[in-house]
Amino acid sequence: MTLIVAVVAGLGSVAVTREAPLPGFQASGDPRPLPLEGAFPSVSVAEFEGILIGQVGRPVVVNVWASWCAPCRTEMPLLQRAAQNYAGRAVILGVASKDSPDAAQAFLDEFGLIYPNVFDTTGEIRVRLELSAYPTTYVFGADGRLRSRVVGGVSEQQLASLIDDALP
Repeated sequence: MTLIVAVVAGLGSVAVTREAPLPGFQASGDPRPLPLEGAFPSVSVAEFEGILIGQVGRPVVVNVWASWCAPCRTEMPLLQRAAQNYAGRAVILGVASKDSPDAAQAFLDEFGLIYPNVFDTTGEIRVRLELSAYPTTYVFGADGRLRSRVVGGVSEQQLASLIDDALP
């Protein structure tokens, strides 16, 4: 397990990023397309799993975030760059959870994100993924299997490495 600790000078706070044990998550159900650019649909667990299954053949990075989460704000630009850099080869999918739809939409608008995002209305997606902290990033391989999970903020270099490892 990798553990990286960064102390923010003067604030006395600690940010922890770690690759964590994988939850026993396996998507099932009927394939569904990715949401259209600019759309921000509320989805059920079944719809979320269908979106994952619909992407089999290329890796999918799922980033679970909330508008009130400071590390989530830091990650958004690097996720946007990853979506641009890996366009056509991998999918970046944001999942807003434990948030209000209006606050989450304002967050997306503020960052001008173009990669697909969905809203976890009921919190079931967060539970199914065994989320323990915000943000958490999950990388699914081209075969649809969960390959890695990073609890806490992910660096651009770490994200690129995880995506590269998941490419077919």
